[in-house]
Amino acid sequence: RSSDLASKHLIREIEDRMTTLRMIDDAVIDSVVDTLKQARLFRYDCDTAEQSATSVLEKHFAEAVGAKYAIAMNSCSSALFVSMLCAGLKPGDKVLMPAFTFIAVPSSVVHAGATPVLVDVDENYVMDLEDFERKITPETKFLMLSYMRGRAPDLHKVKEICDRHGVVLLEDAAHALGVLFDGKQTGKFGVAASFSAQSYKMIDGGEGGVMVTDDQTIAFKAMLYAGCYEQNWKKHFGTEGEGEKLMAMVNTLPAYNFRMSNLSASALTPQLGQVDARVEHFNANYNRLKAIFETSKNIRLPKFTDKLRPAADSMQWEFKGMSPDQIAGTITQLAGEGIKVGVFTGANARCFWNWTFFEHEYECSYTKDLLQRTCDLRLRLFLQPEDIDKMGQSVLNAIADNT
Repeated sequence: RSSDLASKHLIREIEDRMTTLRMIDDAVIDSVVDTLKQARLFRYDCDTAEQSATSVLEKHFAEAVGAKYAIAMNSCSSALFVSMLCAGLKPGDKVLMPAFTFIAVPSSVVHAGATPVLVDVDENYVMDLEDFERKITPETKFLMLSYMRGRAPDLHKVKEICDRHGVVLLEDAAHALGVLFDGKQTGKFGVAASFSAQSYKMIDGGEGGVMVTDDQTIAFKAMLYAGCYEQNWKKHFGTEGEGEKLMAMVNTLPAYNFRMSNLSASALTPQLGQVDARVEHFNANYNRLKAIFETSKNIRLPKFTDKLRPAADSMQWEFKGMSPDQIAGTITQLAGEGIKVGVFTGANARCFWNWTFFEHEYECSYTKDLLQRTCDLRLRLFLQPEDIDKMGQSVLNAIADNT
């Protein structure tokens, strides 16, 4: 097929362009090199917070999302785990969460000695609020609201339900940096939120996570759980004048040593100032591809919740009127053209029915059926409008060839 040749040529063009349109630009490289030259890779190898690249990241991250405190860790999974401990989770507590999320979310609950309880999502891939309220019981203590792929339900309604039932709201904002609801950064609606800095997120540190909160006690506990020992709290911003309170807490909590290194932090800080521009770029590409896909009777695109400003660095869609074999053939054809499209089948770590490390209280059959017909496509930062047009047409061609 002539389109095969065109697609492969497109991939070569994109690979060449990656050298200039990339997450890790010269500012990031210079920042990391500066940290290496200082030979201060450990976050507490310093005398003041200003000398720690990790503490500097925490300060700027808190400012960026509008939080009072930010605690950097080695992963978002660690941050999720710590946020639950800080919020008072006890072994045996039940933690509700959307059934559409990544395996790290229920894993963090299990690590904390609690029980994950899955809630169906609706056709727009966000937590079904009716199913959420239906599954609240006297044993339900927490909601870990996962903004999978940057999608969020009506957060005013979520907060009202949680407050009415005495459920503590924690936010898994791994995919949600730059995602706003009613003008407010997601991650600012519960008592604490956890963001990811893994390479497939809005900012790229390879690995890394940041927990944010406005609650001082939660923040100080998180510092200690993450591995702030002895008097190293002095090397955090936001601890000034709180020495008596912090010294009373030191050695009272187990240290998990989830600290972020200065190398990761120095790669992340320069990227914070680029988030708005990245969001604008991602959303423009998303809307361009959306317009192409809306011409197909075999593609159903989910809607974003009212009042949500997305940061659409990926696209999901549901195949309509296609058999599993036709869907598989379409995915295989696209892979042959260099377009990697994921599907929620097989050993995919986002398929909740694969998570056999805890007992599932509910089947969440609607979510399972929906996900098995759903495609997942990353919209990489370096993609330009002409790339989007060619990719969109390749998807339409592949569908036509397999139906």
